Amino acid sequence: MKSYSETEAEKHFAVLDEQDVEPDEVVVSDASDSGEIKESPWVESEPEVFITSENSQTEEVGDENKSLIWTLLKQIRPGMDLSKVILPTFILEPRSFLEKLADYYYHADLLAEASLEPDPYNRIVKVVKFYLSGFYKKPKGLKKPYNPILGETFRCRWAHPDGSYTYYIAEQVSHHPPVSSLYVTNRKAGFNVAGTILAKSKYYGNSLSAIMNGTLTISLLDRGEKYVVTLPYASCKGIMIGTMTMELGGQ
Repeated sequence: MKSYSETEAEKHFAVLDEQDVEPDEVVVSDASDSGEIKESPWVESEPEVFITSENSQTEEVGDENKSLIWTLLKQIRPGMDLSKVILPTFILEPRSFLEKLADYYYHADLLAEASLEPDPYNRIVKVVKFYLSGFYKKPKGLKKPYNPILGETFRCRWAHPDGSYTYYIAEQVSHHPPVSSLYVTNRKAGFNVAGTILAKSKYYGNSLSAIMNGTLTISLLDRGEKYVVTLPYASCKGIMIGTMTMELGGQ
């Protein structure tokens, strides 16, 4: 299988920008020896609906599923890695972890603002604003996305008012341990993001943690600046005793 460098990937996205393809159009390149990549259709998603009610993120566990939870808890031990445990479907989010990672870039237009900001202090404030914007979106209740299979890819794009597109592509590059690589780019707006994430989840009796080891490098191309960030861990407490709560932590 032919490997593609970051420069070749940029050329691929450059072709998409030049074609100015609408979401419902299909772009198909010849499967020739030149190494051209076949494109699948862009499918436009429904506009996101923001729910701001107090209980919008709360979900009650049905009586028929409570027995499954107790059966599951009997099979796991404190400190155990949950990536190796088969979980019941009602606590799984119906999408892949690769798609889940795309949530962090829903407001990528904030990076475009940072790239245009001339003042260094205000520029880093806008980068931090973009970073924090990725944590607002979460499923109802406590949900875990499906583990991607080795070689699985996911891609999407966001359209911006200035006519540019932010492209996202992610691939599962390792199955054990589960490692995901991603690349986000919008050259017209002057930024890209690249990183590799090793996802882990552990059970501690009355709580569990989802840990994402790795770094993301945010590049403001016109400024020649790079910002290296990490992702926080998510801790869910009160699984068996007390009120179930979730909080983010880390450095």
